[in-house]
Amino acid sequence: MKFNRVEKFFFMATRLFTLVAVAASLGGALLMFYLGAENTFNAFAHQFTTSPKPVEGLPDDEATVISLMVALDNFLIGVVLLFFGYGVYGLFVRPDFNSRDLGLPEWLHVDQIGQLKQTLAEVIVVVLFVLFLRVALQTFQSGAGAITLADVGRFLMLPLAIVLLAAALRLVELHPKPRSKRNDSAPPTKSAGGS
Repeated sequence: MKFNRVEKFFFMATRLFTLVAVAASLGGALLMFYLGAENTFNAFAHQFTTSPKPVEGLPDDEATVISLMVALDNFLIGVVLLFFGYGVYGLFVRPDFNSRDLGLPEWLHVDQIGQLKQTLAEVIVVVLFVLFLRVALQTFQSGAGAITLADVGRFLMLPLAIVLLAAALRLVELHPKPRSKRNDSAPPTKSAGGS
């Protein structure tokens, strides 16, 4: 069954809908880099100014550590949003997109949607880990006195979520198989002694 010109144009044009995702990802990346820079600035303010903005009653050192962890978290999410934007652009808008032509590193080239899924899942695990460290610092360093059962539940819920997500990532194996060096489309050669 052959498609006519209108059908071909329609289906080719619908690929351009993904430009919304690309633009939103790049805008989100810029926002996360801005928030990361702001949190880094706050970390310096906590450490070196006489009246830093307090972080939920924590001492200056812990407030600095939390601000830097949140900054790293924001930068990581920003990099992943860039990766997602480049990947969607390469998969849907310009399938012939070559990262080398633009001077980008080879790891930014996405061959299939599974690479985007894996990256997103790995970032969720790392974000939860950073959140766990933040909750741990706030729970044990805030000087609130006795730790409540709700604090213990919140404290234990995050490591359990991290372990379950990491196990699910391992079981599902979202990551793509490594590309082989040889041409996969070529039929295998027969051995000399074979028939």
